[in-house]
Formats: sequence, structure tokens, C-alpha cells
Amino acid sequence: MFYTVRVQLEFEGDNGKPKKKKETYLVKAETVTDAEAIIHGKFAGYPLGYEVKSVSESRVIDVYSAD
Repeated sequence: MFYTVRVQLEFEGDNGKPKKKKETYLVKAETVTDAEAIIHGKFAGYPLGYEVKSVSESRVIDVYSAD
């Protein structure tokens, strides 16, 4: 199952002041809790702050690649 995870990231702007932006990730996981845990694992070493804003079941059924 795929989940859409919205994450708010803090980063340093061009002027050196902290800024925030939201990014959306597609995560393959068994449960909402697993999807959130995967994101926390990926951002464990992120130097500035981040916050998981939402996790929801995606309507994506599968992902195909050219290889």
C-alpha cells in the first residue's frame, strides 16, 4: 500500500534566516504508522527541523519503471 506523507522542512534562506517549505512523499508501507516511521528514518540526520504534517492513504495502486 502507498501513503502520501506531507513534511514541513526548515531550511536556511538566501538571507540566512530560517524558512519553511512543505514537501510531499509517496511511501510504500503496510500501515500509516510504518509510513511515518520510514519518513522519520529518512530524516533522522536532517540538520534543521522537520515535522510530519499528515499521512494519508494514496490512491496510487502501483509504480512502474522503464527498466
